[in-house]
Amino acid sequence: MPGAHGARPAGARLDHDLRLQALAVIAGACLVQALPSLLPLAWFVPALGICLLRFPGRTLFAAMLLTAAWTTILAGQHMAARLPAAQDGTVHQVRGHVAGLPEAGAIRTRFVFAADTAPSRLRLSWYGEAPPLQPGDCRQLTVKLSAPHGSANAGSFDYEAWLWRKGVDATGYVKTGRSCAQAGRAAPVDTLRALAVQRIGSVLGEHPMRGIIEALTVGVKTRISDAQWDVFRRTGTTHLVAISGLHIGLVAGWILLLARWLLLRLPWQVPVLGVAALAALVGGWIYALLAGLGLPSLRAVLMLAAGLLALLHTRHISFGRVLALAAIIVVVWQPRAVLAPGFWLSFGAVAWIVYLVQTPARNKWLLFLRLQLGISIGLVPITLYFFNQASLVSPLVNALLIPMAGIYVPLLLLCMLALLIWPALGAPWLRLWADLLAGMWQPLEQVAHWPLAFMLQPAGLVMVVAAVAGIALLFAPRGLPGRWLGAVLVLPLLLGWQPPGQAIPPGGYRLHVLDVGQGLAVVVRTRNHVLVYDAGPKYRTGFDTGAAIVAPFLRHARIDHIDTLMISHADMDHIGGSQALLQQFPVRKHIGAQAPVPCRAGHSWQWDGVAFRVLHPQDVPDGTSTNNASCVVRITAAGGTTLLTGDIEAAAEQALVQSAGAELAADIIVVPHHGSDTSSTAVFVAAVAPAYALVSSGWKNRWDFPSAAVVARYRQQDARVLDTAFSGALTAEVVPGQALTVQRRRVRHARFWQLPQPDRAGRGPAG
Repeated sequence: MPGAHGARPAGARLDHDLRLQALAVIAGACLVQALPSLLPLAWFVPALGICLLRFPGRTLFAAMLLTAAWTTILAGQHMAARLPAAQDGTVHQVRGHVAGLPEAGAIRTRFVFAADTAPSRLRLSWYGEAPPLQPGDCRQLTVKLSAPHGSANAGSFDYEAWLWRKGVDATGYVKTGRSCAQAGRAAPVDTLRALAVQRIGSVLGEHPMRGIIEALTVGVKTRISDAQWDVFRRTGTTHLVAISGLHIGLVAGWILLLARWLLLRLPWQVPVLGVAALAALVGGWIYALLAGLGLPSLRAVLMLAAGLLALLHTRHISFGRVLALAAIIVVVWQPRAVLAPGFWLSFGAVAWIVYLVQTPARNKWLLFLRLQLGISIGLVPITLYFFNQASLVSPLVNALLIPMAGIYVPLLLLCMLALLIWPALGAPWLRLWADLLAGMWQPLEQVAHWPLAFMLQPAGLVMVVAAVAGIALLFAPRGLPGRWLGAVLVLPLLLGWQPPGQAIPPGGYRLHVLDVGQGLAVVVRTRNHVLVYDAGPKYRTGFDTGAAIVAPFLRHARIDHIDTLMISHADMDHIGGSQALLQQFPVRKHIGAQAPVPCRAGHSWQWDGVAFRVLHPQDVPDGTSTNNASCVVRITAAGGTTLLTGDIEAAAEQALVQSAGAELAADIIVVPHHGSDTSSTAVFVAAVAPAYALVSSGWKNRWDFPSAAVVARYRQQDARVLDTAFSGALTAEVVPGQALTVQRRRVRHARFWQLPQPDRAGRGPAG
């Protein structure tokens, strides 16, 4: 008889499973964060009304809807607090205090400023000789603000999403500033962190391990060099310098063991386990505070608290439910957390550990080996999905370094504690540990250059899910039928299988105009070859779009070499990123500015049924401007023709009309000189008569490119004008027998927090 003896129906049991409820809560937050625009709250009312009915899964459905509604409320509040797009580039007088630790660099100091009025959370740069800023410093500043904005490209770091996760209301730079009479409002932990950084610097000076030690102790990673980051990436050990659940768990574990050992030797009776667990929680919390209490640290502390609670509970609580409770708390407290790769990596790692320890082992050493290999291998697919790179030597290196971190990190923290309390005692020990770390660093550098330390090709969601399922099968208990299928499921990831539809047919090509701000970088792919035309700008701050945008895009597109790198001319917004590409990819031919082979009219070649021909310059006489010496390339295929024009201006355009004539006609043109009114003359535009005019310009650039007059000229030719500043990266599919299409990154991957909101009609600049 159903329901006899108090048994719950299967649907009710599922409804009350905390693990499924956590998944429902995460799904609700994810659904809202993926929307192109926020839904009105009224839409949730009828949906929640359905939950008044009885049906299997009602509780889960309600949890998802309530989380989605809560996420919408918080997102709406945050959007209202941000600097409006209409005020982008305006100057403001703000008063407030420095929040957190400033990042002092060679030419600027970057810091978060908590203003007294909205927009209240500002990410600012102070160029030149900035005053020494300390946490809590009160300042009266004149700042030029911009609405939160970033480039939109496949494969590269999503700065705009990062600003959204961090709750930044505006970015900008300081024009002038002075101190306030008001006392500082620094949090005690920020003052302590600043003191720790100062003392580490006074002891270690320019020691090569200083940046890594600062990262491991107080979570400051600004002094880790690019070369060191490259070693971490190539060996798959980046997570070891990001304070997270691993580090906090190690510290708390040692405190728990040490406190228990000491309490058992006391002459009086105490609740040993309870006091030791409390000490471990306090120690983990202090370490998280020293690290700045970012989301990874907060997640770790919540999981630690839930785990210790389960340890003290009189009844057995599965760690899966403890993990679920921690996930629910994190998502409800901060729904934006689901956008962070660390959210999935940290919770995924702990869930994976729980899975691994459920399989019995013959002895502790076998269990230890299983855990080390399992953790290192199991996280490779997720890492590859989020970061477009993973190293094959990662499992081996992590199997050695994670146990070493279990000893090194706690001892390093003891040195740090001694340095804060008694500098004369802590300083020599800190130098010793820095030298020991330098000794361990040398073998890691050598491993980074092993042939096996290459990056796997980026993988889509389907391949990642298949690989995770395959690894889970491979680590399943012996005797489970079909374990061999695990190898089959992992194989596509290892071999870099490409889903159907991504391959370019013979005679076709794919044109990518990347969103590199005020500059130009174009990638042209035929079936088996790659042309990179210009490499984007490099700025005096050190930001290099070649390394930060173009190279990650190439890896995301599974491109491991460049057949031809063509730099149109020597302006920094075109050539700036070229050195990064030359360092990171084999380049078979380098043409153009500062290259072994100059760019000259008449140079031509064919790839996979696609013809490339240089139309300009004929020669470069003395007195020719750099812009007018730009390489102009015509790409011809059965599906359509593209014209790449660099920064040519009116004089070069006139010469092209006379010399090339009918050859100028093209379906797509990458608009000369970012749409400057010194280019795209009426005669030239009429000669090209494109269907698409693609502009590469920076959002709210100071030259106001593209010029309204230039846009009007192309529209008079019935051309569709698309601008990377509004559309993000532009991708044209030129395939024989198919209609020409241009996809816009900000439309295909639209999110409500993005700026600018893309024009769905595709009218481009000025609507």
